[in-house]
Amino acid sequence: MKRILTVRNILIAIPLLVLLVGLHYALPQVDVVRAVGVEVKRVDVKESDASQGRTRDVYQLQTETPDGTPKVYRNEDNFLYGKFDSADLQTQIQSFAADKQLVALRHYGWRLKLFSTFPNAIKVWPVEEGYRHIPVFNIVVLAGIGFLIFLVYRRVNSAVDKSRQAIESARAERAEKEAVAAREAQEAASLSREAERKKDSDVDAFLNSDGNNKD
Repeated sequence: MKRILTVRNILIAIPLLVLLVGLHYALPQVDVVRAVGVEVKRVDVKESDASQGRTRDVYQLQTETPDGTPKVYRNEDNFLYGKFDSADLQTQIQSFAADKQLVALRHYGWRLKLFSTFPNAIKVWPVEEGYRHIPVFNIVVLAGIGFLIFLVYRRVNSAVDKSRQAIESARAERAEKEAVAAREAQEAASLSREAERKKDSDVDAFLNSDGNNKD
């Protein structure tokens, strides 16, 4: 039973962990930052043939948090998010940077300094001090995923319960067969002892009858 529960927990935990990591990367998040400037960096890109390569321009948005912590975002088109206006977004940030305007910036992805990766900006709009964003889209998506996980959990639990019932039924059936076999063995032993006693009794009776005849 413990083994079944352990396997079930592992089967649930691994996909759930992968899902959580994927959602943390893919779901859009909103940062309230102050626009500082823009930059275009030229990056060398290697082709499949190591001897060849090319360069491409990467747009970057430079911002800082209200407390002065710098934050940099890349600015690239992305089909899945319906973003095809990277140049427009670059111009917006450049315009906001003139007055160091406080903006809400929607983005996805991670900032990994070790690999020099940046989150990708999707949209930006000006906000006032004290602005707090309510992630309605994320709430709806997470609620839907949570409901699906609940349905999967119920199905897995049902499968585990059926497996447990089958194991218990097989165990009970095996125990019943063992009990029947033990009773049959006991009855056979009793019959054998009874037959031996009868045989001994018949022998004694025969010997006694021979003795009486001699007299």
